[in-house]
Amino acid sequence: MIDTECLYSTVETTFDQYLPKLQSLLAALSVESDQLSVLDQSSVAENIGVIAYIAAFGPAEAKVAAHQAAWNIASALGIYAASIDSLYREIAADNVTGITVPAMNIRAIAFQSARGVFQAMKNHDVKAAIFELSRGEIGFTGQRPREYATVILCAAIAEHHSGPVFIQGDHFQVSAKRYKENAAEELAAVKSLIAEAVSAGFYNIDIDTSTLVDLSFTETIAQQKLNYELSAELAAFTRSVEPDGVTISLGGEIGEVGEHNSTIEELDAYLGGYKGQMNQHTDSDDPGLTKISVQTGTRHGGNILADGSVGEMNVDFELIAQLSARCRTQYGLAGCVQHGASMLSLAKISRLPQHDCIEVHLAAAFLNVVYDCLPSQLVEDADEWIKATFSDEWQADWSEPQFLHHARRYPVGPNKRSWWDSDANHSKLQAAVCAKASEYFSALNVVGSGTMVMQLTPRVNVPWTSGPDTGVQESDEANIDDLAS
Repeated sequence: MIDTECLYSTVETTFDQYLPKLQSLLAALSVESDQLSVLDQSSVAENIGVIAYIAAFGPAEAKVAAHQAAWNIASALGIYAASIDSLYREIAADNVTGITVPAMNIRAIAFQSARGVFQAMKNHDVKAAIFELSRGEIGFTGQRPREYATVILCAAIAEHHSGPVFIQGDHFQVSAKRYKENAAEELAAVKSLIAEAVSAGFYNIDIDTSTLVDLSFTETIAQQKLNYELSAELAAFTRSVEPDGVTISLGGEIGEVGEHNSTIEELDAYLGGYKGQMNQHTDSDDPGLTKISVQTGTRHGGNILADGSVGEMNVDFELIAQLSARCRTQYGLAGCVQHGASMLSLAKISRLPQHDCIEVHLAAAFLNVVYDCLPSQLVEDADEWIKATFSDEWQADWSEPQFLHHARRYPVGPNKRSWWDSDANHSKLQAAVCAKASEYFSALNVVGSGTMVMQLTPRVNVPWTSGPDTGVQESDEANIDDLAS
């Protein structure tokens, strides 16, 4: 149930300042007949951060032990990784309306940041919320799926959460460059990542092969052909590694964020082609996709002006509504997903539920909160490192604030431990993240969603597994161009 020997060895030899916390945590647990129980929930909540720390900074075997500990402690407390598929099926059937689920990328000082989100969830009775990690973020944040899931579960434990936790693979993306160089190798890498993530508790996966849309073709279906063919192949693979009793929520994508706006024709070409491909991949009726990511006028990282302020983005809300309606009436999906939105004004964010956007991805705003809470010297050091290391990405028409905002995700991984260990006021960070999440929850109309989500998401007891040995190293993902939503 818990590999105490590995955990003790790691803490004693690597960061012994955490030994009292580990001792207090384990003393608050009991294991009898392979059944773990919590003797003192307050002590567990107070000390669970040591498991998150081991997951983030321990050696490989300790990361596995940390995931095992977090998974089983969470389970004993009624906290479990879950798929949001059932909620989205109810939206597709028009039984649930008027909400947009926030999907939040927690990139830096992840344990404390996630605690802030869970505080907001508890304060506002929110359970319709997703924690996500993209393929590109694995590289620049230095977090692999097992670590990310561990940290999120630990944050849930620390904040006395109960019920489902939705963890999502965001933009599990095929690199067009790598696919062109070696298609089989690139697809194998994405499949390996999917298997790794599912074993860690990622029961929501956004498959992104939209990078392979080829606009050199005149016919829309030809443009989307490789996109829907490979999307179906990766979806069929994902179904093959689902845990018993879990229906993973799957999403597809028809166009790159920041490019031209999506069209009904593109939606039809992709979803029609996808359905035909899945009929070839599966012997029985597949549950299918629940959502589709589209482009409607946003860009990753937002519209940053020369002085560093945030400019407006012209989101086509009517297009969102039209595409979502087409998803539901013609294909049985819940609707469309909005990326690149966290730098939108709250007034615009609040329009998403009114136009049947079922999910919105929020990343850059939460990273900005971390930067705002870091000691000024750490921010200055990060900015100087960016200018020295990524000057080749500084476009001629960008001011310095524009360039630094574009590249401010890059220091997250290299500074992960120094930022986590810094004298930053973690209570201040939690409060700031909590405030930001609370604003989003209100704007997206998910306040008070707890009872509904609990009813729609029955617990599936998935035994912990160490997962596959993927053979994919963190550096393998570092060059994916991604994703400052």
